[in-house]
Amino acid sequence: MDFSEIVAPTIKELFVRRMEDMILSGELLCGDQLPSERELAEQMKISKTAVHSGITDMVRKGFLTVVPRVGIFVADYAQTGTLETLSSIMQHNGGKLDERNAHSVLEIRYALESVALKHVIESRDPEVLSRLAALRDEAIAAPEQIKPPMLYSALAEIYFKFHHYICAASGNTIAPMIMNAFQPVALSFWANSARALGITESVGRLSRLYDYIEAGDLEKAISHLEWISTTSDEIVRDPAPQKGASD
Repeated sequence: MDFSEIVAPTIKELFVRRMEDMILSGELLCGDQLPSERELAEQMKISKTAVHSGITDMVRKGFLTVVPRVGIFVADYAQTGTLETLSSIMQHNGGKLDERNAHSVLEIRYALESVALKHVIESRDPEVLSRLAALRDEAIAAPEQIKPPMLYSALAEIYFKFHHYICAASGNTIAPMIMNAFQPVALSFWANSARALGITESVGRLSRLYDYIEAGDLEKAISHLEWISTTSDEIVRDPAPQKGASD
């Protein structure tokens, strides 16, 4: 049994979370001007240092913009945001994304990994196939070793390693770095997906992809990856169990 460490958020983190929630909920709108750092500190009964550090973080994530000698404004985070912004949106929505963002993330993942799959299948490297098989076997064995709810996050970690290794083994030096940048979002996606689909179907999707890779069937591997992508946005937005999912 795993009793992990409980870590309390800092005042700065609580400030950032509150401000991001106000922006993402629409309480603060793009273009709205915030009070000065001193006024925010006084109104929220926290130190000016925490406010300044929090605002710096939110500027980096694209939620705010600071105009010298004018003030602090809510930014259009869809235009100025980063992957950190995407993680904040998911945290605000309980680990989920809205339809547009979910579809966009999956579309990018498909575009990236479909190219990597082509290189992996064409190379037929025994070492690569052995590593992917080991991760497939780890996913199959996981339900016998780990029980829900921790099983979902454990499977998500395995799925990430499997798909990340495909990108790394493709020989493309940038693809695995892009995958790493998406890791927090991807882990949440796969955990929600495993919870929604059920363990058998969730692991089965990975297993079928491996079977196509091992068989050297690029067309079926790409088709399966596309099918996963086009059916996953609704699943990860609604973690209720899905019935009748099939290959």
